[in-house]
Amino acid sequence: MESWSQVQIFHSGDDFFSSLSQDIRQARRSVTIESYIFAEDKLTKTILQELTNARERGCTVKIVVDGFGSYTSIPYLDRFCTDNGLELRVFHPLPYPLIWAHQFVLKYSWRGSLLFKRLNRRTHRKIAIIDEKRAYLGSMNFTQEHCVSYVGDKAWRDTGVWVEGEPVKRLVLAFQISYLRTFMKGLLTWVGRWRMNEDVAHSVLRLNTTQRTRKKLYRDLLRRISHAESRIYLTTAYFLPRRSLLRALLKAAHRGVDVQLLIPGKSDVPMVKWAAFYIVRLLIQRQIPIFEYQKSILHAKTMIIDNEAFVGSFNLNHRSILHDLEVEVILQDPPLVQNMLEQWNTDIANSRPASEKDFTTPSWLTRILYKIAFRLRYML
Repeated sequence: MESWSQVQIFHSGDDFFSSLSQDIRQARRSVTIESYIFAEDKLTKTILQELTNARERGCTVKIVVDGFGSYTSIPYLDRFCTDNGLELRVFHPLPYPLIWAHQFVLKYSWRGSLLFKRLNRRTHRKIAIIDEKRAYLGSMNFTQEHCVSYVGDKAWRDTGVWVEGEPVKRLVLAFQISYLRTFMKGLLTWVGRWRMNEDVAHSVLRLNTTQRTRKKLYRDLLRRISHAESRIYLTTAYFLPRRSLLRALLKAAHRGVDVQLLIPGKSDVPMVKWAAFYIVRLLIQRQIPIFEYQKSILHAKTMIIDNEAFVGSFNLNHRSILHDLEVEVILQDPPLVQNMLEQWNTDIANSRPASEKDFTTPSWLTRILYKIAFRLRYML
């Protein structure tokens, strides 16, 4: 299996974005960013200024944001990027209620965008690539919500990494495909199927660019869980697994594998917790330890399966498996896996075990809400 030449893990948004800003300042050729959310706040204004400085030094700066995740900040980004010579593209833009916005939508979409068109096809990646050499990724959107320096103790618990090595070239290609698909969708969909057809079982970079690779990645995840020998530690912000994944976890626990799950105690999307109510209760009834993070909102998406650690933007839900563009890296070096295990123990110390008492039969009105949310799980 291929490997990374260098890796740095971050469990703090402050450290992650501080390192990213420093690398942007040192960039000499290019800086490319693709993010589900690129907010308008103090953190992103600082990053945009660093990108402007890089552009003035002669670097190529390209930004792709998702039309749904970054919906409210796109007008601001459009003005800033236009004024400062930065290239902004919007992945599957949505129409704005104002008449003037129609021209903006046409500017960033080859054929424009109808209401709810491609609503389910989002880029959920959070990546930044410096000089096509070092790639930052994980589950941190470009927003100050992740940083203690901006929001104090309310900062979300998240994990990110930067990686260097040969696989970064495929991530560069994946960004180029996303960038070009914002105005050449048909052609680049075909190119993506041709160029991104990788052997996911032997790759440390996992991309779900096409439906074919989505199926391969999901089958590979089920295979890894079914072959796990010692531990499966899952940290996920949105837990809505498919039945096959749920069965694989239950079978692993039945044969003696240490299966544990860490989920948010308080979610930024409460409807996801409602939808997952009966799933979580089932796992608790099957004696699988589940912990709810208490210190702040948990947004990390990581896994530790035996002696491998996974860090990325993938959620254990239908959106990540079926619809959204995601990215994930596998870390295999013992010091890196140990780093992830230590953070796991820290997170568990800041959590409380979920018990069956927490999931007693709710009132009839609450049951209706939970069932409605569960029916909408493919959209969450």
